[in-house]
Amino acid sequence: MKGRYHFRVKSKKVLFDFTLRRNITVIKGDSATGKTTLLHMLYEYLRTGRESGYSVSADAPYYVYLRREVGMEWEDMLFRLKDTIIFIEENNEFVFSEKFAAFVKASGNYFVLVNRAPFKMLPYGVHEIYEIVTAGKHADVKESYHYFRELYSNYPFAENNRAACAITEDSNAGFQFFSHVLKDSRLVSAGGNGNILRCLEENAQGDVLAIVDGAAFGAMVEGCVEYINIQGNQRITLWMPESFEYLILRSGLIPSGELADILASPWDYAEAGDYESWERFFTQLLISMTKDTPFQYSKHALNPSYLQDISVRKITDTFPPAVRSRLNFGKEHPT
Repeated sequence: MKGRYHFRVKSKKVLFDFTLRRNITVIKGDSATGKTTLLHMLYEYLRTGRESGYSVSADAPYYVYLRREVGMEWEDMLFRLKDTIIFIEENNEFVFSEKFAAFVKASGNYFVLVNRAPFKMLPYGVHEIYEIVTAGKHADVKESYHYFRELYSNYPFAENNRAACAITEDSNAGFQFFSHVLKDSRLVSAGGNGNILRCLEENAQGDVLAIVDGAAFGAMVEGCVEYINIQGNQRITLWMPESFEYLILRSGLIPSGELADILASPWDYAEAGDYESWERFFTQLLISMTKDTPFQYSKHALNPSYLQDISVRKITDTFPPAVRSRLNFGKEHPT
């Protein structure tokens, strides 16, 4: 399953309007923000159609799992579904299990998970964590209007960050590149995204720049943001691009007439059953596009072509100014 899917869910009093773009979407938020109301409306319309008093416009088949039914486990209800958007209400503990994580990664379905706790078994993106926001009534509708707002993707950069230490998620190609361009900072490899918070705690002296793959960092971002928000004089910048490979693809180094279209709408190309996260999709895309070329890419060892001056400049030009200002090019590189 791939693509972008729009939902419009209405009653006489409320309207929910949202679009799903990836295989995993997470809805968080306090009580009384509309999460349960949305799933109830979807469920009742699925069960009785217009007799429910609701209307649902959706671009794909969907299913709503509210709770365990007598004599049936969650597997009995979900394993049979194909090419379906599956909504799961909170308070279903199976969503934190290894078995459920394996099902999500292999099924090819899209999932909308309602829960306040992170799903540490699943690789979901920081751009797909939402809260439901009530915007009042729009001029063109009578109902109270509700939409999804991203929680973390626009997390602000710390200003005047001198980045005595930089932390990267892995120890492979990305680490090698940042070792080259951040020579003025001590570079630390976290050895996996689950270790970023520990590395932040262990490097509590001086300013820090933490670079993570945003496409698969959803389960860890809340803990890191909470830690950053309680720091005093230490400035911590948490930079969350989709992935290092995504930055290379955006840089213009790889000539391709198709690439611009892919980057503009990855949801039309990233098959959920093949890629558990967009980080995997961008990695495979870069590998396939550079095969048998001077820029042939390997995640395990960085091709020296990417460390040539012109390559470095093109890649780092995709960085936000707050990060480019920490590069070792000094005045030669625009900030």
